[in-house]
Amino acid sequence: MTDNVANFSRLNPVEHLTNGVETGFLHTQEIELIERCVFTWTVKDRLDCVLLRALLSLSKGQPDTVKSGFSAWDLVEAVTALRKRSWSTPSDKERMSDDVRRTWNKLEVLWESKLEGIYQTLTDAGLVNYPKFSRIEGGGTGRATKYYVEWCDLSISPIKTSQDIQDTTPQNRSLHIKYICEDIKDPGFLAKIFAEGLLLKGWRRVAYIVVLLIPILMMLILVLGFILNVTFFDTAPNNQQNSLIKTFLSFVTIVITVYPMINLKSKGILLAPWWMQSEDEARLLEFRKPPRFTEKSIKAVSYSATCPICGAKVIAKSGGLEFFGRIIGRCDDAPVEHVFSFDYIKRQGRWLRK
Repeated sequence: MTDNVANFSRLNPVEHLTNGVETGFLHTQEIELIERCVFTWTVKDRLDCVLLRALLSLSKGQPDTVKSGFSAWDLVEAVTALRKRSWSTPSDKERMSDDVRRTWNKLEVLWESKLEGIYQTLTDAGLVNYPKFSRIEGGGTGRATKYYVEWCDLSISPIKTSQDIQDTTPQNRSLHIKYICEDIKDPGFLAKIFAEGLLLKGWRRVAYIVVLLIPILMMLILVLGFILNVTFFDTAPNNQQNSLIKTFLSFVTIVITVYPMINLKSKGILLAPWWMQSEDEARLLEFRKPPRFTEKSIKAVSYSATCPICGAKVIAKSGGLEFFGRIIGRCDDAPVEHVFSFDYIKRQGRWLRK
């Protein structure tokens, strides 16, 4: 939920002006950190992401222009430079305006999906502002739409539903890690419902309960059908054995399909079911509720961090037989030895090997 936004160097806290929203102050550290995050995203070369990179690059390179904003042709030129190939029609300002406007809408959706991880990354680095991408609509002759970056105070969380938890980790952090919550990449049709966050209210809550009840009823029908079949209809030992095997396999299939959904509320966070997983990331289902969040919801996410021992990526995944029933963080480069606990509330982990 994995685009690793956790791979960054620790930065010293810096002082910035934080009176609400800023547009003209230099935020080089924030921009450079966000740029490093963006380069880890799998969509970094997609047009909306390149447009995001272009606006950040212009804001860093031309801080005096940030207040007035950048025109569509400024952005087209910057995107062309980043992609190293032409975009839109440089000779047609109207065409450029339309292309940027269409791509901008996709940029806003992309940024919203990445904002939670970006917010956590900036906060963990000791920075105090985060960017908000805005535009001033043009109109009339000679008034072009302007695109710019607003810098907002991180103490006012940009995540509409979350409340940050106080960090109480001991000062000795040498073998502690800080996880970053990320959106899942390339979700399928069913996974996309949870990737965007399924609010448990109204008809969505009813639909969710119904979807869970159907497989449970199927399990009961299978068991009852097996009992009736072997008791009254098919008493031949071989047929009974075949019926038992078929019923058992069907039962197991249903259980592993819906088990995480049934136990999610009591566990808080679980490994997502098999039909939601992908080969290149460990997907989790997190049950979010007040007071940490304003509304109850289920969200498909992934958590990652940077290994303090070797610097590789740590991914929160199943603990396996050794840590049965737990989610732990395993290092990509040393998954057996570099193992960490996983506290999804505080996004912290400690080394589990002595």
